[in-house]
Amino acid sequence: MATKSSDKPLTLRERKKRDAMARLLEAAKDLMWEKGYDDVTTKEIAAHADIGEATIFRYVPSKLDLFLLVYGAEFEKVIASCEAAEEKLLSGDPPTDPESYLKRFFDRYSALSELYVQYPELGYTYVKESFGSRTDIGRTGLAHGDRWYGILEAILKQGQEAGAFVAIDASAVVQNCHALYVHEVLRSHARGLPAAEMPQRLLHRLDVLLQPLKNTR
Repeated sequence: MATKSSDKPLTLRERKKRDAMARLLEAAKDLMWEKGYDDVTTKEIAAHADIGEATIFRYVPSKLDLFLLVYGAEFEKVIASCEAAEEKLLSGDPPTDPESYLKRFFDRYSALSELYVQYPELGYTYVKESFGSRTDIGRTGLAHGDRWYGILEAILKQGQEAGAFVAIDASAVVQNCHALYVHEVLRSHARGLPAAEMPQRLLHRLDVLLQPLKNTR
């Protein structure tokens, strides 16, 4: 039986490229997490990764794309954790009380908000910059966003099917909810609000938006 091309061992050149990319991502994360996005140069990142500065741009178009790549990986971890939690809940008997669905919704945004709390300046940069990127790496943020919306839409749709919520466009509701998250990140930065209090501010706004959807029949 012929060996599939994907099963072939990597060549020395391919291994070197893979290892260099791994060092680059690790160096970018270490330095950006320590010093912030604005205060780190690609020259510093290259030195930390033990590669030439020009080599960086063989892998990524810009410093911004490198940042979007490493921060996006942290966002992806949150998404994967929430997907795993929801997989169990979606497969069980759906409850009929709306509060259980609201709690799940709030729990998911609490997880995302905690990532912001850990790195508020980087979280702000990701929200601000990811919308404007037109590179292939920048567009991975859209894929992350689609997965995130899918998690939340599934919660609302299950609640609607169980009679806990009124019939409404779940997709539009989720987009409005995430607009609140984006606005809260931007507002917190602009007004110098305490990052540690951001989750509570966001959950209050989400609660105000979602409470009217409860089916009170």
